[in-house]
Amino acid sequence: MKLNKKIPAKHFYLSQILILIVGLALLAGLYYILNIQYQKPNKPFSNGPVTTPPKTLRLDLDNPDDDFLSFQSSVIVSGQTGPLKDVLIFTDSQNLIIESKKDGSFSTVLILNEGENKVTAVVFDTTGDSRLVERTVYYSKEKL
Repeated sequence: MKLNKKIPAKHFYLSQILILIVGLALLAGLYYILNIQYQKPNKPFSNGPVTTPPKTLRLDLDNPDDDFLSFQSSVIVSGQTGPLKDVLIFTDSQNLIIESKKDGSFSTVLILNEGENKVTAVVFDTTGDSRLVERTVYYSKEKL
């Protein structure tokens, strides 16, 4: 086989165009892999907030029910949370801090004002995460 053989110009130009097309196809594939497939979202918070509620911290109020009507000046506030957690229970006129028992239960008596009483219970964990539950209790001196 002779190495000094000349190829026609037509074959030479076609081979150069073919090499160019294959090279561009490889570059396009590399661009797709690096920039489009692994593209970061434009909005950093498009999937919701950065923080998520803690999985282990919970606060359930058993008593009183929401929109509860009481004819007594006091009501028992009770519920469940984590063991030995401080639970803050407050209204417009009263603030209480109680510690839950080893099984997570807690209970206290809350004095009510006549009319509408917003009862709020909050519990915190060691990382500062919190759970909050609100209930509305109505107190009437007169029975309907």
